[in-house]
Amino acid sequence: MKSSQNLESQDPASKELLRLSIDKLVYGGYGLAKHRNKAVLVRYAAPREIVDAEVLEDRKDYAEALVKNVVLSSNVRREAPCPYYGVCGGCQLQHIEYTAQLESKEEILKETLSRIGKIKDLNLMDSVPSGQEFGYRVRVQFKVKNGRMGFFRWNEREVVDIDHCPIAHPRINDLIEPLKECAKHIRELQEIHVTYSPHEDGFLVKFITPTEIDRGFLVSLKEDYLPQDVFGVGDYSRLRTILNRRYWIGKEYLFFKVGGWTYRVSADSFFQVNHTLWDRFIDAVVSEVSYRKALELYCGVGFFTIPLSEKGNFIEGSDSSGSAIDDAEYNAKVNGRDNVVFVKSDAYRHLKSRGGEVLDLVVLDPPRSGLDGKELDLLVKNKPERIIYVSCNPSTLARDLKVLIKNGYLLEGVKLIDMFPQTYHIESVSYLRVQE
Repeated sequence: MKSSQNLESQDPASKELLRLSIDKLVYGGYGLAKHRNKAVLVRYAAPREIVDAEVLEDRKDYAEALVKNVVLSSNVRREAPCPYYGVCGGCQLQHIEYTAQLESKEEILKETLSRIGKIKDLNLMDSVPSGQEFGYRVRVQFKVKNGRMGFFRWNEREVVDIDHCPIAHPRINDLIEPLKECAKHIRELQEIHVTYSPHEDGFLVKFITPTEIDRGFLVSLKEDYLPQDVFGVGDYSRLRTILNRRYWIGKEYLFFKVGGWTYRVSADSFFQVNHTLWDRFIDAVVSEVSYRKALELYCGVGFFTIPLSEKGNFIEGSDSSGSAIDDAEYNAKVNGRDNVVFVKSDAYRHLKSRGGEVLDLVVLDPPRSGLDGKELDLLVKNKPERIIYVSCNPSTLARDLKVLIKNGYLLEGVKLIDMFPQTYHIESVSYLRVQE
């Protein structure tokens, strides 16, 4: 019998175990079961198997449980390759064969669009699998606490100390030991953020602390402990989800190559994390596009905007990040694109400034929260002929698609892009057109 390794263990006699039949996977990486007409969300379960599970939390509408023993194994269950799996909470699906992960995500996407968006007869197009199921991440955020550096446990703030991470790029794993040496010398260190460029074979590193690190001391740490391919390091504080830079030492940006395109990405700008999908992700957005005038909202450093500029007469991209817009403007120049303009603006103000103009295309890649009501209202009023919606959250996507469809748009299809293998996260591209 195949069973998952390193599941968090306590004395099985300490709590009652439930014998559960797992129906399928649901969003969050849980297996779904029923017990006495109550839904049970089971960590580390696989579809179509029978498990003994310990209840971790019992709520009014559902319970959360943890697999303790696999009684009858699913045919898609495997031994998780990572020795920290089941303790570290960074991944939720390593115990499931990759093709089955992809199939489950497709079903979750369809079910979410149906349940929340009331979208029936969905045209779910061929999914785009990751080029590698491991070693794909070029950006990693390590947590640091009580002398440990790694990632939080599932739904807990306790840090699991690691020596390597299978989903991180191998070169990031090479940097873990030097970073741990640095961590020993920085008081109250909370996080270390690493970005790696395969093109330059270089790194940028951010240290996040509540109090400032002495600049001279950080210079010494960089010189004494970090390899020369760490081009720059920064001292940052965190206020909720916002990082604030105190100062930076060394080079502040990396260059990335995607097909024929070159991108400069500064330390405070966002770039897509899965390097094995960059080409195909761009292709999924731009391949069937033509336009006279287009907008891109939440454009970042121009990851899509620059390739999109080849497909039409004029495109304008916007983002609220000044760092990203500075990079995007540079990227337009270095790639020789003179029909693209970038503006620092949030999506609402950008749409409002273009009210009444004829737009053939709007491309948008909002955060997990999706579009807010004002942005949706303006999008509907502007009525671009086509909308391409890049989403990282099926629930907010479904909510927003429901509004767009109600206001005269036809959903031509949705394509799943598996940016995050081994995790429950679902990226997708939706294609909409005004109904005649």
